[in-house]
Amino acid sequence: MANFTGFTQDGLNFLQDAWINNSKPWFEEHRAIYDNDLVKPFRLLVEQLAPEMLKIDEWFETRPAIGKTISRIHRDTRFSNDKSLYRSRLWLTFKRPNKD
Repeated sequence: MANFTGFTQDGLNFLQDAWINNSKPWFEEHRAIYDNDLVKPFRLLVEQLAPEMLKIDEWFETRPAIGKTISRIHRDTRFSNDKSLYRSRLWLTFKRPNKD
C-alpha cells in the first residue's frame, strides 16, 4: 500500500481553477487532474487514517469512497442560490452509516 504524501500543486491549482472555470466542459477536460492529484491522495489518506478512526468508533464508515468518506466535488444546486456546478474544496469525514 502506498502512503499519503500530500497533495500536488496541480491538484490545489485545480480547485482554484474549478472555482474560476465552473463548467462541465472545463471539468471534463481536467478530470485526470481531479482523479490523480486529488481523489487518489484522499483515498490514501483515508486508508491510512482508518485503523486509528476505528479505534475511536468501530462503526465509522472507513471506505475510501466519494460520498462515503470523501466529499463530492459536484454540488447539489436544487435548493441553493449559488448555482455553480463544482465545489472549490474537498474534505473527508468519518461518520457512522445512517440507516435512515
